[in-house]
Amino acid sequence: MYHKFNKTILATTLACLPVLAHSASFQLLEQSPAHMGKAFAGTGSDITDASTVYFNPAGMTQIDRTSFTAAINFVATDATFNDEGSSFSGGGDNTDELGVIPNLYAVVPLSDRFSVGFGINAPYGLSSSFSDEWVGRYSATYSELQLVNINATTAWQIADFIAVGVGINYQTIEADLQSQVDSTLGLAPSPATDSSAQIKGDDDGFVIDLSVLITPSDKTSIGVSWREGGEYTLEGEATFDFNAACSPGVGAPLPPQAGGSTGTACFAGLSALGGDIESDVTLPDTLTVSATQYITDGWAFHADIAKTSWSSIQNIQVINVGNGAEVDVLDLQYDDTMRYALGTSMDTGAWTWRAGVALDEAPQTNPEHVSPRIPDADRTWLSLGANWEVSANLSLDFGYTHLLIDDASLIEEETNDLGITHKLSGSFDSSVDIFAAQLNWQF
Repeated sequence: MYHKFNKTILATTLACLPVLAHSASFQLLEQSPAHMGKAFAGTGSDITDASTVYFNPAGMTQIDRTSFTAAINFVATDATFNDEGSSFSGGGDNTDELGVIPNLYAVVPLSDRFSVGFGINAPYGLSSSFSDEWVGRYSATYSELQLVNINATTAWQIADFIAVGVGINYQTIEADLQSQVDSTLGLAPSPATDSSAQIKGDDDGFVIDLSVLITPSDKTSIGVSWREGGEYTLEGEATFDFNAACSPGVGAPLPPQAGGSTGTACFAGLSALGGDIESDVTLPDTLTVSATQYITDGWAFHADIAKTSWSSIQNIQVINVGNGAEVDVLDLQYDDTMRYALGTSMDTGAWTWRAGVALDEAPQTNPEHVSPRIPDADRTWLSLGANWEVSANLSLDFGYTHLLIDDASLIEEETNDLGITHKLSGSFDSSVDIFAAQLNWQF
């Protein structure tokens, strides 16, 4: 069933398997263990370290010494697919990946009013791995995507209570995916006669970010940050490893209704799809409004409201560059999403304690539009964290989050060129635990 594979190409070209992602769809919020402890509440208003380079560059004006932050996030994911009447054999499967997301930031004050900053992080990505024999093998077996973001920012304190920031981001995207292909075109699908397929694609480009920090008093701060999503054309190559049982002159011939000539029917379709391909995608812009209010000198509440413009992704085509043919269309029909986060922090001296909760919407939950590659669902963040001030120049942050994820249901039905209809139906039961730590150094 080569059409099934083509949908897989497109979805993974966009991102990794988002059942393993942790914000809406395939976005990753794990860019600061300090903010993670508050479920990413107050990301643009609670300025405590150099990670403000990413979340709100205007906040760099609040850092009066050269500062470095280096962080690492360990993401333990577990996702089980429960088969509910699919046409293919194989049953459900489980993927339990351990993802590692690093962050690195630096802030250099040039004067009392000007600062520059640099950052390296990964706002999209991760991977998944399923068995070659599971019921969804024609949709996904292995998926990996890495988006590396290199950020250069500057900030200007234009008045005592307001600062602005602007950033330029250079991003590189690399995707690698693998899937099984039904060599019998739906007549007798079996792992024994499956072929396999792989696609790799990449692109790079520049996007910008703009931000404002308003501090009407010592106890109140408000941050607004906008990040451009960017337009990309992922270019790559689709390759196929044909099953020897279906090769011309080997094994039993395919019946006439599968194409007519002995042993060649499945390859006629696959060969037309192989070669150079490309797919255009517009990643979503994000707008975040943050607020921090101190109740006492050490006790504060933090909040975030974020809008992600996922509606930029609707129907996306995969094109064969060689012959200009439309390989397939991924019908995601995404909607814009909202994220709401509330957190608190308590400074007790050498230690600052943090806690937070967040509600994160999925851009698509309709089972008829949910892809096996992107089985997204609404989720709730429960987070704890702490900062340890080791010395006047050195501190450490720790964060932990557990995600409560709704089941992601999907129903995918497709009729191939022979008039045979097959169905993939079921739900993903997922859980995620995130452990993170960072080091902050000032001089």
